[in-house]
Amino acid sequence: MQRGLSCGDIAMKKILSFFLAFGFVLAVSGPSHAQKLVDTEDPRQLALDIYSNVNRAAPPASIAVRLQTLVRVFRYRCTRLTDYQVFTQRTNIIDFKVKCSGDSLYGVTVASNGYVSVYGGNGIISSFNRTDGLIFIFDNEGDLAGDRSLTVEQAVGETVDRLELEDEVNVVYVMGTVATMLGFLMVFGLIWWRAWKYKQTRKPRQRMKPMSKHRVSASSNDKDVYLEESEEVAKNVFKHPRGFFIARGKRGKRRFFSSAFWARVYATRGWRLFEISAPKREVAESNPV
Repeated sequence: MQRGLSCGDIAMKKILSFFLAFGFVLAVSGPSHAQKLVDTEDPRQLALDIYSNVNRAAPPASIAVRLQTLVRVFRYRCTRLTDYQVFTQRTNIIDFKVKCSGDSLYGVTVASNGYVSVYGGNGIISSFNRTDGLIFIFDNEGDLAGDRSLTVEQAVGETVDRLELEDEVNVVYVMGTVATMLGFLMVFGLIWWRAWKYKQTRKPRQRMKPMSKHRVSASSNDKDVYLEESEEVAKNVFKHPRGFFIARGKRGKRRFFSSAFWARVYATRGWRLFEISAPKREVAESNPV
């Protein structure tokens, strides 16, 4: 009897162990992707989680599932997220390009303060470009299937493809344009160099500067004589028979000019421009009585 009870106990223990093992297997294999579980639909919290995960280099699948939830929270259709790309990453803001199955690209912006914005889905977002950043690709189960990065050879190839605007316009056309511009710059530089060399070989010439000061050697008596011999052609401007002009400034100082215009400028404004030195007095011979 005791042996029968012990066998029953053993059988019960085996059955209980079987159910415990089966339950453990279901618990482990059921939610095999922990990143697929999002316990909130608060857009602010989702934005903070996405921003933090990008900065901490979290698994792309955990970022993808939150991006998908965020797009749905904003009442956009996103049956399954297939691709996403970190378009721009600044100090406190990150911009994403998100592709959902059967839909156009969405734009998602998150910030460190919880700001979030979802837009697009109508074709206004441009297609993925590998030069903008790494593109993550996900399979039907939401797992990371791969990424599209840009190698050096691919970057050169895509640059050449962009240069080919049409069938008739190719790299040769672009290189010809660049060569023409370089030729123009070389010709301009040659002309400038020749002009500079010519200037270096020229003999220096004495040139009167507009603002240069002149030594006026005439005394006050000579100036009085000049004024008596001159005819007033404008206010405080006098013309001497020998052709020069005398201008009286606001302070009463008298200056000599070869042009009536500059004499009037000095008389009205006090600007000493193109002033000349005082003409030498001619010694007149006295006639005998």
